[in-house]
Amino acid sequence: MAELNWCGEPIRDGEGYGGKPEHISKTWSQKLAKVAAKQQHCAVTEKDLAEVFGNGAYKLTRAEAAKMLEELTGAHRTSCYRALRLKGRFGRHLRAEGRTLSWR
Repeated sequence: MAELNWCGEPIRDGEGYGGKPEHISKTWSQKLAKVAAKQQHCAVTEKDLAEVFGNGAYKLTRAEAAKMLEELTGAHRTSCYRALRLKGRFGRHLRAEGRTLSWR
């Protein structure tokens, strides 16, 4: 029989009871530690962007650059697009020419 949470629904992997402390299993904190260990926090750096653009040798669309940056760094897609904003963190190094971006 499956364990039920406080509203009577089955407890799935990675979920807790969500009710009284005496009903929360002893292994709950261990499950949280495993989930936290799997999560990665990757930061996009100036060096990563320079590598994607070949230190200014390549002109790429924003989508191409974001995909390459995501593969290179392992960062989330949203973080990669934020790094490519012209008024963002690395905006002083990026130049827009029509639909393409280049590194300067």
